[in-house]
Amino acid sequence: MRGVAVFDAYGTLFDTEGLVTRAEAEAPGHGQALVGLWRAKQLEYTWLRSLLDRYRDFWAVTRDALEFACEAAGLHLSAEARDRLMSAWLEVPAFPDAAPALSDFTARGVRCCVFSNGTRQMLQSAAASSGLNRYLDAVLSVDDGVRVYKPHPAAYEFVCHSLGVPREEVLFVSSNGFDVAGAASYGFPTAWVNRRGLPWERLGVTPHRVVSSLGELVAGWV
Repeated sequence: MRGVAVFDAYGTLFDTEGLVTRAEAEAPGHGQALVGLWRAKQLEYTWLRSLLDRYRDFWAVTRDALEFACEAAGLHLSAEARDRLMSAWLEVPAFPDAAPALSDFTARGVRCCVFSNGTRQMLQSAAASSGLNRYLDAVLSVDDGVRVYKPHPAAYEFVCHSLGVPREEVLFVSSNGFDVAGAASYGFPTAWVNRRGLPWERLGVTPHRVVSSLGELVAGWV
């Protein structure tokens, strides 16, 4: 067992599908489609801004993505409705397997940390509202200093510098294929939590382990 387990946040520990219920309340009949487009554009903007060297923090990127998604879907939501949708990111629910997995890791002396594109405020709020904060040794955000988004190599290097550990001592865990590919390319041992049964990305690197849940990950590593 390695000494540090670093987890991605959204889609790995936190279930972004929980946003659909909030979106459905604001735009009846359009919740699923709106969140799908919102999330896709949110990620696209992080990649494009990294390539363009035009950084904005993840809260601002998420707002921009929401504005695009609403306009593209022809939804004329009020400013108050859009604010309510944004606030949902501060209370994104945890997956049911997140707390038990983090608890098992920490009980065995493994440092559990979060590393995300999300801002520190977004991450700390979600961790507190879900109760996961009690298991976390550190919450790291690209906004803390590196100011470039995953999967840029500099983002993963920031983890090592922040935690004071060499890359080979970090188990990097994510449900996002692009994130695992970036971490593996950097040199982290990786675990892909393939919750949706997707094929692996064609990016020239492979995860060290593939699991369908965080519980399965713990069972194989502790």
